[in-house]
Amino acid sequence: MFQHTVQSDSVTIAVPQAFAWQVLLDFERYEQWNPFTFKVKTDLVIGQLVELHVHLPKRGKSVQKEYLKHLQAPEQIAWGMHILAPQLLKARRTQYLTKLNHNQCQYRTDDALEGLLTPLVKALYGESMRQGFNQMAHALKLRAETLWQQQQEEQHESGTAYSTP
Repeated sequence: MFQHTVQSDSVTIAVPQAFAWQVLLDFERYEQWNPFTFKVKTDLVIGQLVELHVHLPKRGKSVQKEYLKHLQAPEQIAWGMHILAPQLLKARRTQYLTKLNHNQCQYRTDDALEGLLTPLVKALYGESMRQGFNQMAHALKLRAETLWQQQQEEQHESGTAYSTP
């Protein structure tokens, strides 16, 4: 069986892990900052549909229907799919937020592909997927750090704790 994993860069984000997690799961605002996955529809129930509107670099826009496989707040979320039968192509994208310290975390994502169509998918889409994952990783960093900074400034003025972005 053929296997290949497409990976993003690991990006350090200068915000608490829980805050970055809130930004990552704020699907309603993806179109404001996410150049790769600009729209997500899901109820965050394991086994239920995740509708992803993506813009693959050099490949254009498409809608992918996958299913939520794993949700472990504030560390991991994964969705996946298969084409016709798992032997042809099975994919599972996992996004990771790892706590580095109180005010820093690290984001990375990968998509594990397995099946007879894996070499074809890798050849046609692998580099575009990697570029899209990296675009999202760096955009998440910018979005989370910008919101965190704004919130820190507001906290300083009002004396309140951070909340959902």
